[in-house]
Amino acid sequence: MEGRQILAALKTIAENPFSYLGDWKKKTGQKILGYFCTHTPEEMVLAAGLLPVRLLSNPGSISLASKHLQSYSCSLVQSSLEAALRGDLNFLDGTVFPHTCDSIQRLSDIWAENLRFPFHWDLVLPVKLHTKSARAYLVQELGRFRLGLQSFIGRSISDDDLHAAIALANENRSLLRKFYLPGANGARYFSAGEFLTLVKTAALLPKEEHNARLKRLLSVVGKEPPLSSDRVRLFLAGSVCDQSQIFELFELCGASIAGDDLCTGWRYFTADVSPEGDPLEALAERFIRKVPCPCKYNPNLDRGEDLLQRAAAAHVHGVVFIFFKFCDPHAFDYPYLKGGLEEQRIPSLLLEIEPGSQAWGSVQTRLRAFVESLGG
Repeated sequence: MEGRQILAALKTIAENPFSYLGDWKKKTGQKILGYFCTHTPEEMVLAAGLLPVRLLSNPGSISLASKHLQSYSCSLVQSSLEAALRGDLNFLDGTVFPHTCDSIQRLSDIWAENLRFPFHWDLVLPVKLHTKSARAYLVQELGRFRLGLQSFIGRSISDDDLHAAIALANENRSLLRKFYLPGANGARYFSAGEFLTLVKTAALLPKEEHNARLKRLLSVVGKEPPLSSDRVRLFLAGSVCDQSQIFELFELCGASIAGDDLCTGWRYFTADVSPEGDPLEALAERFIRKVPCPCKYNPNLDRGEDLLQRAAAAHVHGVVFIFFKFCDPHAFDYPYLKGGLEEQRIPSLLLEIEPGSQAWGSVQTRLRAFVESLGG
């Protein structure tokens, strides 16, 4: 079936991103900027004529990176530095480090000192998002990023360039939401692992190409047989969940993913940027009005309430928290979120993962027991 063929092609790219990006750069001659975290404004990189690529965790042993990092750094930080030091990221022309957790901020220093890519940028985003000064500062910081990109590419980035990039990114987010939300009859045509493929490739393919593939997939998806809905429905919450093995375990244990609050999921495509007015103001507005992750603070948008509302709307039987081991921001946030779920009598399970050295058998055992406790 054509839909499965499109998915298979995207999965090949998602599983071999370095090979794809290296070949793409040789073919096009265009520059590539890597970035950490969904807080990075991809639109600004696109407006500069560069390809933005999300850097995720990579499987494999850690040897080179261990000389520069403490052992309690999360696997995203360790494996990304390992890949860079090995030369796997030599297709990059630079890297953007947004202000998120302490580990990413310190990784920026180590990265700049040891790798020397042509472009290196620290995007120092505000932590408190509810004040007027935070908004003004954020617009100013985005303006500083614009100047840095202009200096790197040797030309100006006009408002028209930014508006065109915003329209392109908005279209991509809109298409992802169409696949994410079930149809009127509640039918789902993709597993959570397959949807992860769509999100991962959205963050590394040229937006025009990815949009074209999603449109084609959307045109044929209704012809595919829907997935069985006779499963325990779970909601995922956490930071980065980019390992297909995890989603395969959910399938094996008789569960389906009915919704998520992940950096590699809903948070990536949840809201669009206004096409009107000053583009930097519009980018800042999207950043501020999103429900914050644990690295940011906005008392006007409560993460716990949002989690409860979205879990209830998805009619889930339970919530599974998936954290990278040693992820302090999410670990600090967990007791509050778990307490809110307990008040509403929603069962939850915490899974700490460490890609590259994970004992998946023990994770499967715990997950299966949780699913069985919910009646699966």
